[in-house]
Amino acid sequence: PEGTPHAEFLHERFYDIRTSMMTLFVLMSSPNLDHYMQQDGLIWERPLLLIFLVGFVIMGSFGMTALLTGVISESMFEKNQVRLEEARKEVDEMINHFEDRADEIHQTLAVNEKGEATRDEVLTQAMPVVAKMFSEAMIEFNHHALEDLVDVMDINSSGLIDANEFKRAVVTYAAGVKPLSIQEVHYSVNQCMQKLCKIENALQQLPGIEIES
Repeated sequence: PEGTPHAEFLHERFYDIRTSMMTLFVLMSSPNLDHYMQQDGLIWERPLLLIFLVGFVIMGSFGMTALLTGVISESMFEKNQVRLEEARKEVDEMINHFEDRADEIHQTLAVNEKGEATRDEVLTQAMPVVAKMFSEAMIEFNHHALEDLVDVMDINSSGLIDANEFKRAVVTYAAGVKPLSIQEVHYSVNQCMQKLCKIENALQQLPGIEIES
C-alpha cells in the first residue's frame, strides 16, 4: 500500500503482471538478493517475501540450470550411444569383409588335398595381398608383424595352414589384436594341448594305467 515503507521499491518491481514477470525473470537469470537486503527491514519484516524469494531462486535459477545440464548431458549420452552403435556395426562389417577376403586369398594358394597350404606359400603368396588389404583399410601393421602372424597361424602344429587358421589370424589382427601377444598365447596354449594329448595317448598304451577323461 502507498505510504508503507519500501512501497516505491516494491511497486517498481511488482507493480503489475508484466513488471513482476520481468523482475522474476531477471532474478532467475541472475539470482542476486543484494537489492532486497539493502532495503532496511524489507526482508525481515516480510518473512513470506523472504521465503518466496529464496524458494524462487533455488527452484527457478538453480533448478533451471540443473534441468538444462541434465538435458544436455542426456543428449550427449544418447549421441555417444549412437556413435558407439555405429562403430560396432562398422567393426562387424569390417570383420565380415576381412573374413570373406581371407577366404578368397587362401583359395588362391597351392594347397594339398585337405585344403592346407605350407608356411612358405602363405608367407610369399598370401601375406603381400594381406598387406595391401590392410593398407587400403588403413590398418596399422609392419612386415615383421605379418611374418610373426604367419608363425602363429599353425595352431595344431601340423606344419600346414588351413583356411580357418588363416582366416582367424587375419581377422583377429585386423580387429586390433596388436601386438600379437594374445595370438601367441593362444598358439602356445594349443601347443601345450597337443603335447598333453600325445602324452595321454602314450600313457594309455602302458599296461595297468587307466586315465580318466
